[in-house]
Amino acid sequence: MKGLDTDISKEIELARAAGVEMKRYYRKPQAMNTFLFVINDCENFSLSGITLLNSPLWNVRINDCRRVFIHEISIYSDLERGVNSDGIDICSSSDVTISNSIIETGDDSIVLKTIARNGKKANPCENIIVSNCILTSSSTALMIGTETEADIRHVHFSNCVIRNSNKGFGINVQDGATVSDIVFSNLTIDTNRRHWNWWGSAEMCKFILFQRKPTSALGIIKNITVQHVVAHVRGTSTITGDKARSMENISFTDIQIFMLEDNAKDKRVSHALSIENVKELALTGIKIKWMTDEEKNWKSAVQLKNIHDFTIDDFSGRQGIVSSTTAAINLEKVTDGTIRNCNAPNGTGTFIYFNGNEVKDIRLYNNNIKKATNGILCEQKETWKELDVK
Repeated sequence: MKGLDTDISKEIELARAAGVEMKRYYRKPQAMNTFLFVINDCENFSLSGITLLNSPLWNVRINDCRRVFIHEISIYSDLERGVNSDGIDICSSSDVTISNSIIETGDDSIVLKTIARNGKKANPCENIIVSNCILTSSSTALMIGTETEADIRHVHFSNCVIRNSNKGFGINVQDGATVSDIVFSNLTIDTNRRHWNWWGSAEMCKFILFQRKPTSALGIIKNITVQHVVAHVRGTSTITGDKARSMENISFTDIQIFMLEDNAKDKRVSHALSIENVKELALTGIKIKWMTDEEKNWKSAVQLKNIHDFTIDDFSGRQGIVSSTTAAINLEKVTDGTIRNCNAPNGTGTFIYFNGNEVKDIRLYNNNIKKATNGILCEQKETWKELDVK
């Protein structure tokens, strides 16, 4: 196997341990600069009414442009062999709309990046609207990053259908920028696991903040809204801030997640939704449903770790396996939180579990735990002193 993709090193080892054949497609050297459309330093540019087929590299690349209008285009590339065939890459550009398009690509369908060109500092990417598109991706349908050399802000992804994708949507900040004021809204998603080399594990979303290299600056992810999503998925959705800098002000509202069996040989799934290193977190109207009794690796519906200032309101869901002792909501190192108006459905064992004693200032009230075997449990008795239960 040539090289090592450090971003998926754990996934590679899981595949190898499961006996998956470690072959993959690579981009040919002659395709290193074969973009179908490259638009540099333009204003008032429109692209519409075209079809792009089987690009070996990015299909449409917009660099340092303003007022770009892309609508009613179709892009198709090989979902297995098109290993770098992004659909549309918006790089360091502003005032861009993408609408009414169909994109099926081996790599990300629509992705926002900030990249330095011609020896100059990277420009921000801002004021972006993506709407009314049908997307399929072997990586991520709607993506921000990984190249984040300047800020990305004021972005709205809405009214999109995402089908047969390896991941629904994502944010990956590695190069020190601030990604803020982002909305993902009105999405329907279904996912399927791809070959081991693709980023993603058939999850609804993945947000991650870290440093590309030890010398890289640590960025910021804040003010992210996800709302009105229906997702049929096979992997764990994750929001993971850096240990040195939490994500800030993350909101999920009216989200339905239907967990399907992880049907790949190299299983990666655990929780339905796992969130770590966040301050100011709001989960409202979250519904988790487990669609089979066959998946042996399922754990909690929601796991929170190292979370400060959070609300869980109007949640419904149980643990993944009915006979499991894993809790539906598992909390560790959480402070200043409210859990209210939540419902434990049939089959719930432990509904809420506080893991460890690093728990402080937690309020629980108006939660329906009648159907749970255990409504609320704490690993250590001292934790009860920090709970206000009504």
